[in-house]
Amino acid sequence: MTDPQAITLRAKMLGAMLREARLSADKSISKMASLIGTTRSTISSYERGRKAISLPELELFAYHLELPLSHFLSTSIGRSKRKTDFDPTTIITLRQRIIGALLRKHRQETGLSIRALAETSKLPAWRISTFERGIRPIPLPQLEVLLTAVGHSIDIYIDHEGPIGEWIKNEQAFERLLELPIDLREFLIKPGNQAYLRMAKQLSVLSVEKLRSLAEGLLDLTL
Repeated sequence: MTDPQAITLRAKMLGAMLREARLSADKSISKMASLIGTTRSTISSYERGRKAISLPELELFAYHLELPLSHFLSTSIGRSKRKTDFDPTTIITLRQRIIGALLRKHRQETGLSIRALAETSKLPAWRISTFERGIRPIPLPQLEVLLTAVGHSIDIYIDHEGPIGEWIKNEQAFERLLELPIDLREFLIKPGNQAYLRMAKQLSVLSVEKLRSLAEGLLDLTL
């Protein structure tokens, strides 16, 4: 990028990303300046695109906001967004209906009537009915009581398909990655090792007999 106008544009885009990330994390300009060892006016200049942040400063910025550095290295603000914009009211209404329908399904599978479930959970039958129809949200403590009564875990009720579900899966995957020894983490993140990972995935679904046969074949080649 050698065009001065392109450099200026990049600085302004980066500044917008910095400001968006700081506000999302509810950090003041003064707090952010203190965290990365600079002044309030410098942070303000970065966010307005008057100056461009250095890589070491950006690394500290990302570290303190718990964001991946790649969040800021994209040349497109739209591409750098971590979360999809959606109407929260629509999402909540849809999720209430899904949770209610799933609760009704599990209740019926256990052979419980609404009245019987009400007696077990100590909740009014009319309230359980509104829960199952998705008319009203289920307070989490009451949902936990109902799930205990029908013998199911709340994990089944967590969103696994929508935008929130996708975010949860990504967070869980990242947590599992951090639990691995550092040598395995370094192996996994190297692009050149994807072929080995795909091979491991294929081997994981083979039966014991096929794995034994494959091992014997490899042994024959080395003898």
